[in-house]
Amino acid sequence: INFLDIENRSGKDVELPQNADIHIKNASFAYPDSKTNAIENVSFTIKNGETIAIVGENGSGKSTLIRLITGLYLPDSGDIMIGDESTKDISMESLFYNNSAVFQKYQRYQLTLRDNIEISETQKYTDDVHLDDITQMAGFSKDDSSFDKGYDTMLSREFEGVDLSGGQWQRVAIARGFYRTHNMIILDEPTAAIDPFEETKIYNRFAEISKGKTAIIVTHRLGSVKLADRLIVMKKGKLMEIGTHEDLIKANSEYARLYSSQEQWYK
Repeated sequence: INFLDIENRSGKDVELPQNADIHIKNASFAYPDSKTNAIENVSFTIKNGETIAIVGENGSGKSTLIRLITGLYLPDSGDIMIGDESTKDISMESLFYNNSAVFQKYQRYQLTLRDNIEISETQKYTDDVHLDDITQMAGFSKDDSSFDKGYDTMLSREFEGVDLSGGQWQRVAIARGFYRTHNMIILDEPTAAIDPFEETKIYNRFAEISKGKTAIIVTHRLGSVKLADRLIVMKKGKLMEIGTHEDLIKANSEYARLYSSQEQWYK
């Protein structure tokens, strides 16, 4: 009931330039009733068309930082600038236009496989050939044994359909993100229930479709981050390092420590 009393966020409707850089300027953010900041004085720039990987241990602030970049959250201090516009001044509709994201906590819609994918952009018309391309990039096919009626398979036992494993649901959620028309796409650890080998294949396909677009990968698994142009290394809400995989390995600091602890997974 208290949620219904919360005032709607306002902001101006603007057409953000699709070639704009994103500037994170001394951004800090704390959750309600928390005595410490989840994000503390973070500054860097994401260039248009760049692929960024945000890495760090659990609780390092990766997902919170993503929510600030997308405008889901507003910084308590500092600014997130999309070109010359602050996310504090822009309507949510304008912020989310032409953006797509797949988060850790995705929705399992009690709908058909087709509707579970197309719900990310309901006004977009497509055909099965395009959906085949999308699902292939997400690592599955309508012809898999789980989908007895192809795209018309109901994904709910309550409606005389089928249920999926956690990994299968994650692939459906990733397909939903790929389906939406976007200039920027974010994958926020959507592959936790998928083994590292399959995750690497998904990220490699993700890199292919993201060429020329701004792309952000958030993960605590480091086997796939080499595809990124730059890595943002977070620890306890603070930006520790920024650079390429090779540069950060040579620096022999936080990223090198994290990578060496996981290296045996990917040999």
